[in-house]
Amino acid sequence: MADPDPRYPCSSIEDDFNYGSCVASANVHIRMAFLRKVYSILSLQVLLTTVTSTFFLYFDSIRTFVHESPALILVCALGSLGLIFALTLNRHKHPLNLYLLFGFTLLEALTVAFVVTFYDVYIVLQAFILTTAVFLGLTVCTLQSKRDFSKFGAGLFATLWILCLSGILK
Repeated sequence: MADPDPRYPCSSIEDDFNYGSCVASANVHIRMAFLRKVYSILSLQVLLTTVTSTFFLYFDSIRTFVHESPALILVCALGSLGLIFALTLNRHKHPLNLYLLFGFTLLEALTVAFVVTFYDVYIVLQAFILTTAVFLGLTVCTLQSKRDFSKFGAGLFATLWILCLSGILK
């Protein structure tokens, strides 16, 4: 039998970081730290998008500039695609991956802000409240539930498409 690779210890908390291990099978402290990190990043992304959209929605000079420059949304959308591709290639290169994620978040926030300027404030506020409610509900469900919903993936995906298409057809 071959000697175990010394870079990958077999009987300690370092097992949580070995190749092939997943967060679900990690120590509870590792799982909670992972959730804190993910939700911190997600909260910062939502905050940046909200602040950017608010500025674009309430300042008439910015709104006028956006309406006179429709190509900017295309630039931001293509930039987002480019950054998502770069993120895929550099996902293990820290801190480059965080800089790329910040750039992606900024471009997505600008894209949402551009779109928001074309709608009434009350509609945007409704969408924000609904999105916040869904986000908080899913967060509570994730943190409190002991169930594994991954087996429902295909059904949930199909249901999502049905809801999206029925919303478009309505």
